[in-house]
Amino acid sequence: MRLHGKAYKFVMALLALAFLLAVNFSQRRMNQFREEKKLTHTEQIENLPPSLAFTTVVLGGFRGLIANILWVRAMQMQEDGKFFEMAQLGDWITKLQPHADHVWRVTAWNMSYNISVKFDGVEAPHVRWHWVKRGIELIRDGGLKYNPHSAHLYHELAWHFQHKVGHNLDDAHGFYKMAWCADMMHDPGPDGRRNTEDDIRDGGVIGKRRDGYLDLIEPQSDEAIRRLKRLEEVFKMDPEKMKAVDDLWGPLEWRLPDAHAIYWAQQGIEDVTERFDVTGPEGVPDGVLNIEEEEAAGGDFLKLRRIIYQALQQACMQGRLISQPPNFNYGWNVDLIGKANDSYKEQMEAKRKEDAASNTDTGLAEHMSTGHKNFLRSAVYFLYVYNRKDDAAKWYKYMVDLYPQSIPVPGLSLDEYCVSRVQEDAGETDHNQTKAVVGGLLLQAFQYAAVGEDDQFVGHKSLATQLFNRFQKKIGISTERVGLPPFKELERQVLEDLFRPNSPYMRPVLLEQLRLVLKLPEEYGKNLEPFPDPQRPVEGPAPEPAPEQN
Repeated sequence: MRLHGKAYKFVMALLALAFLLAVNFSQRRMNQFREEKKLTHTEQIENLPPSLAFTTVVLGGFRGLIANILWVRAMQMQEDGKFFEMAQLGDWITKLQPHADHVWRVTAWNMSYNISVKFDGVEAPHVRWHWVKRGIELIRDGGLKYNPHSAHLYHELAWHFQHKVGHNLDDAHGFYKMAWCADMMHDPGPDGRRNTEDDIRDGGVIGKRRDGYLDLIEPQSDEAIRRLKRLEEVFKMDPEKMKAVDDLWGPLEWRLPDAHAIYWAQQGIEDVTERFDVTGPEGVPDGVLNIEEEEAAGGDFLKLRRIIYQALQQACMQGRLISQPPNFNYGWNVDLIGKANDSYKEQMEAKRKEDAASNTDTGLAEHMSTGHKNFLRSAVYFLYVYNRKDDAAKWYKYMVDLYPQSIPVPGLSLDEYCVSRVQEDAGETDHNQTKAVVGGLLLQAFQYAAVGEDDQFVGHKSLATQLFNRFQKKIGISTERVGLPPFKELERQVLEDLFRPNSPYMRPVLLEQLRLVLKLPEEYGKNLEPFPDPQRPVEGPAPEPAPEQN
């Protein structure tokens, strides 16, 4: 007997329902078997939209297929510049396939580098920071949780700290550094909520000292125990590991981002070495990865090592906290020059050993030596500027002995070399550029005097004086035509620019400190012309229209 009409449809519906129930039952048994045998991962998926959640449950083991479809859609959105929509798709994909580390990387990069720059870095730096911080948290809190042995994710997280937060290429980089410093120094108190009555200012996981994490290794108070819990649960860091990194590469300022770039890169290096260092020259692990072992590790091992010396070099320039938020300021940490130099040497030597173990020559060690040479050139120059003449002379000799081509003329003295470094930017006899460089050095000198950095004040002023004298000597009889005003006059001009009403160069509290240091009259600067409004844009010719896209 054949069924027709409504009866036929009813039977088909019953059969479909029966099959769905059977699939659901067998899928549960299959998932349980996979979990017991650790064949795959079947974590519960939360916070998906109803349609996606229903599809995922129905298809069960085909969740990878769903993730692939969403990934294709996400890549299309990236090409179309729809970064906000892409971020949402990325969130779903990471929930569907949490062990696909490239999804975490791309989604975090999209948040930090694509979405953040949709907002003005000057007018709304806090909005930019929201997206950059989300990118960091996505890798640290989610990506590494599900992929604890991914060299790619360790590198991506370290890169965020070194490049996005630590470098100065983003308009809002200063706000990023200040916000991170505030996070390191602010304890929200027992209630765990910021900006409430029990907040502890200048506490946080680091506190008032650059090495405040030492208090958390064996916490002795309720406050320290709470800080340790926050360090481990919120920032996913361990004070013992921080101490090991500090002993190896420090002294690091843990309230600034470069220290965190080094920390995460070092964790990645140690994880990769432990898992992939199979054999050495004597058939036993030797702590050195050859080419095959590096490739087995995923290819980011060299990048992790590069983060170490790049972040150390960067920390030499900006790795010392001068004043904490809200009067946030940072500067050179010349004490790291030795460790940065050791890092370059260690990485170059390791690369040479790897090449020898693989019987090849990649040329990467020599490529690193170029960066090493440039680092030493800057280190000597800034030691000199910081009035650390003995240290500058020591490193200058080291640099010339190791890289004779690092100086433009053989036999150049330290003084001549450091002045020539400024002349590289200022030009040999360019009046306007030389005047601007001298003024800039004097401006920095007064800024250092205001915060009590006497050595830096003396060093910058001394370099400005030498540059001035060299320029005047170089132009000879042309002094009347292109010569500079007297040095005292240049110094007075810079000082007056600092004290003009509405000057953008220095905060009022620092100006008062500078006035006391220089023993200036209390009324100094009150009768000066106001500084041009620093918020008003300088008008110029209208930009030419952009060419039409075909």
